[in-house]
Amino acid sequence: MTQTHPETARLGRVAFFGHDRIEPTIRKRVGAIRDTGWSVVEYMFVRARAGLADPVIAGDVVPLGQTVDRHYGKRLPLLAPGIVRALARWRDLRAADVVYVRNLDMALVAWASARLAGSRAPLVYEVLDIQRLMVRPDRVGRIARAVERWILGRSALLVVSSPDFVTRYFAPVQGFSGPWHLLENKVMAHRLAEVAHRLERGRVPGPPWVIGWFGTLRCRRSLTILAAVARALGNSVRIVIAGRLSEEDIDPQDFAATLSRHPNMAFRGPYANPGELPDIYGGVHFSWAVDYLDDGLNSDWLLPNRLYEGGLCGALTLARAETATGRYAAAEGFGWAFPEPLALSVIAFLRTLDSQAYAQMQGGLLACETAKFVDTHGMRDLLARVA
Repeated sequence: MTQTHPETARLGRVAFFGHDRIEPTIRKRVGAIRDTGWSVVEYMFVRARAGLADPVIAGDVVPLGQTVDRHYGKRLPLLAPGIVRALARWRDLRAADVVYVRNLDMALVAWASARLAGSRAPLVYEVLDIQRLMVRPDRVGRIARAVERWILGRSALLVVSSPDFVTRYFAPVQGFSGPWHLLENKVMAHRLAEVAHRLERGRVPGPPWVIGWFGTLRCRRSLTILAAVARALGNSVRIVIAGRLSEEDIDPQDFAATLSRHPNMAFRGPYANPGELPDIYGGVHFSWAVDYLDDGLNSDWLLPNRLYEGGLCGALTLARAETATGRYAAAEGFGWAFPEPLALSVIAFLRTLDSQAYAQMQGGLLACETAKFVDTHGMRDLLARVA
């Protein structure tokens, strides 16, 4: 068992329950908690990934087993064994000052484990996406929402990454009126030191204009739109794609075929976050912050990582109008938001964009305070609320 330093023990201890110990936002949250001076014991599942080896994760980790992505029916039978494994460290659970949990199924594991261990620590429930299951109109959706309302009633604090999650879902759909905390998907300050010395935020305007689509690649429609932009504009535009392809949403063969038909589109593969952020964003003019995966629902409400990562690294945002991302990007001067049909709007914009207009908008981006993109004390403030 990892020993806790006396000074961190005095600040507090967190039992963190996560659905995937190597998922970037999980690592981001755990790192942010440790950076505040609190200690963390990680109670973690890991997602099955064909052909990918798990990186070594430093810290005190209690493995809960292997689970699967996007298949709630297959995950449910794995929750009870996860509770049993968590209780192997029941003394740490009982000693925790805060139980922090990501996602609904993990909230059930965390609540049951903590109570069986005799813990009275407050439960913090974090939601970074409103999953399709939660907005289904059928019986399955109603059951899921009922379970979530039960968890919300036992949570000391709801944590969201976008205000629209509360105003569009939790308040009107779930009838939630309890305390909530906004923790945006900004670059965490404790990770910035790894890349700050390599940030080159200035840009030489195009053409060719370079659009970067980075992160977890789930949006099939984005791929189609970017291919249309590449086809229409030819050598005056380049599309650079990097990250992890979600094979549940985009067929790898279709992805490869799309790239092969468009020589001005390229896939760099996975990248390290934050270590390679300056490398991927530094080579593009625009960050593609468009999502249609849950059009009219979660896709319209979220504020994605790439919005802040791109701004920090000097890339202007391309977003959809009438979405939280589009409204935020336009209001803050991070970039542009386009009406539908999106492909035609983006093509027309890039055909008429000149160096002066780009330089003017980028100058405004560079003048923004770093705090617009970097979270320096969000987790500290959050823990102070529930400590």
